Amino acid sequence: MNHRRQGTLNRPFVSFPPQLRQQAADLNSPPNSNESKVYSLSQVARSIRLALERATANKSWLVRAEIVSISGNLGERTVYLDLVEESEGRQNAKMRGIIWAANGKRILEELGPEAGQVLQAGSEVVFSARIQFHERYGVSLHIDKIELRFMLGELERRKQATIERLKKEGVLDLNRRIPVPFLPQKIALVGSHGTSGFRDFITKSLGHSRGYRIQIEAFQSSVQGLTAAEELVRAIDQATASRPDLIVLVRGGGGKLDLDAFNDLEVCLAISRSSVPVWTGIGHESDLVVADLVANRAWKTPTDVAVGLTDRFEEAEYQLDETLQQLNQRVSHWVSERRQELSAHSKVIRWSGKHVISQRKTELSAIANHLRNLGPSILGRKQNELREWQRRCMQSSQFKLEQSRRELSHFQHRMARSSLQQLAAHRTLLAHFQRTLRTIGPDQTLQRGFMLLEREGKVLSRVAGISSGEQLQIRAHDGQLNVTVDDATSSASDT
Repeated sequence: MNHRRQGTLNRPFVSFPPQLRQQAADLNSPPNSNESKVYSLSQVARSIRLALERATANKSWLVRAEIVSISGNLGERTVYLDLVEESEGRQNAKMRGIIWAANGKRILEELGPEAGQVLQAGSEVVFSARIQFHERYGVSLHIDKIELRFMLGELERRKQATIERLKKEGVLDLNRRIPVPFLPQKIALVGSHGTSGFRDFITKSLGHSRGYRIQIEAFQSSVQGLTAAEELVRAIDQATASRPDLIVLVRGGGGKLDLDAFNDLEVCLAISRSSVPVWTGIGHESDLVVADLVANRAWKTPTDVAVGLTDRFEEAEYQLDETLQQLNQRVSHWVSERRQELSAHSKVIRWSGKHVISQRKTELSAIANHLRNLGPSILGRKQNELREWQRRCMQSSQFKLEQSRRELSHFQHRMARSSLQQLAAHRTLLAHFQRTLRTIGPDQTLQRGFMLLEREGKVLSRVAGISSGEQLQIRAHDGQLNVTVDDATSSASDT
């Protein structure tokens, strides 16, 4: 529900007549101890109906209200509406509306194509109605006519208020300052999927005979109804965040009431603050909506937007073809000039070549004659030089060979002498080791009074590993003892 619109009756109801006020006073007064008057519910309801008929005199009243729900088949049978008035999210009043079949036909004829947009849930309408009360169904508004002029006037007022607000904030032409890419290929399309305008743009853009490479990403939004403005703002922000080359906002035509969402302040602010140029194709017939005023460029229909887009590609293709033709002409002209220059140079080269060859032949002939004359003397001189080099090489080789022989003999003498010295030193050291072994050997140790403990010929040096009852041998310098172990105890530090 649109909480920005507050509906009120344009004229207040008149007060109830004295009779009804007296009856109401009697109903609310405390009961008399002597006698209490009791009224039936139908009597109270009938009194209210009669009082309301006298007060309204069956006159029509202009009423502004919001449609909560409406039954279908307007003009074919009686249509029932639930009407409310709200402000700041609070329901101030609620009534039932009735449109008889005859009145419905007349309303359809008067509204024409606007009927579907005007008479729908969520719409605020101004209508002419008679106020009636029924004993069983209560108060209802019998609607005779939809006062479209009041609604259009309110739309125009809000439209002008939006324009003034945008001018005051200095954002009316912000989006127009953003340059449009020369060839916008990535398009963010904002609109309602499945509508004719949506399909027209896609068909015209992607179905071009030249098959231009245009990528379209769609962002769904309602384009009319109570939530259209909010959805359009969200879709435009999402489209901007996707970083396209161009945002296209389309709607496939409609009356002034159908286009009300495109006059919404928040929608226009979303367009103005977008960092991407926005093109609109709202499909209106005459008056511009405010979204057209803040957009980078406004087109009449979605198809016109698509044509404007593909025209840029056609213009670029045309310019490219012209540039290619000019380039081909310039290349052909340049090749022709170079061919002429090459032909001229070829003639010069042929003449110069013959002249140079003739000169070189003459020079070579002179050189050949000179070589024939100088050849024998030069050959003799070179032969003498060669023999001198051979002699020198022989002398140098013999000297080097003799020197190497002397050095080899000297090295042999030194190696022999050094080998003898090393052999004598090792012999002396070996004799010293032999004397030492004889001094500290087992036999000498036994001669000094020591004994060796053996097990099957192997000398034992530790108690660990010897078991009680084991047969061992003790060898001395003068003989051997065979012993049996009674007990073997190892020290604590023994491992």
